Amino acid sequence: EHCVWISKGSNSSKGVGIKLFDKLSSVGDAKGTARVLQKYCEQPCLINRRKFDLRLWVLVTDWNPLTVWVYDDCMVRFCADAFDLGDLSSR
Repeated sequence: EHCVWISKGSNSSKGVGIKLFDKLSSVGDAKGTARVLQKYCEQPCLINRRKFDLRLWVLVTDWNPLTVWVYDDCMVRFCADAFDLGDLSSR
């Protein structure tokens, strides 16, 4: 099994500061500010070989009984490049 580890800054967004490693022993190379380390999902759900995420907004106004309002509009974001785990430099 091909294992990939992702290291990202704890206060970063939009892919800034992301580093991928194929060996856990190499993670020490990502020194600096506080970082989050997690195992990368090697078999993500793909549409036409592209990763995607769903963005939808909800408002919870009560827990008991659970009352959830869902905003009518949502967004689907697709990666511009086809998913290729063999090229770690493409993130």
